[in-house]
Amino acid sequence: MHNTGEIKHIHRPVTASRRCHECSEEALGRCPDCGFSFCQDHFPKQQHAPCAEKQMKLAQTQVCYVCGVQVYPDQWSLSKTLHFVDQFTCRGCGRHICDALHTKRKTEDVMIVREGMRGHRYQYVNRYCDLCAPLASVGGIKGLARFIAVAGTIAATILFFLRP
Repeated sequence: MHNTGEIKHIHRPVTASRRCHECSEEALGRCPDCGFSFCQDHFPKQQHAPCAEKQMKLAQTQVCYVCGVQVYPDQWSLSKTLHFVDQFTCRGCGRHICDALHTKRKTEDVMIVREGMRGHRYQYVNRYCDLCAPLASVGGIKGLARFIAVAGTIAATILFFLRP
């Protein structure tokens, strides 16, 4: 080993805290729709520019597919690390449904995102309409269609290779 007497400095990058896309305060959460980081005041969809503009354009189409009542997809924060997201759509078929009359089943998915020493907890509200609620275990109508397509493809492949 050859020692030249030089001291080597190891440079490690220092990660700066994320800043809010709207006001440059410390960002606490990332919007699941547009992906920008926002502070607790700007995290709701109506409070930051990318999603507020998109929501205003889609206001006419964000209505319950059964009764036509307008729904308001929203997200909010209760603390610096706890965020809720509710799209007001049926997880099984993807159509908008109202909360009062046509949400037959409601569950929540919790996702924890680690960012440095801090973790953020995102709770997503999953809704199922009257048609998709009995099929919620397979993912509603779309999940059932995917299952049938995969099973049909496997069956057709097996029959193709076993055919004399």
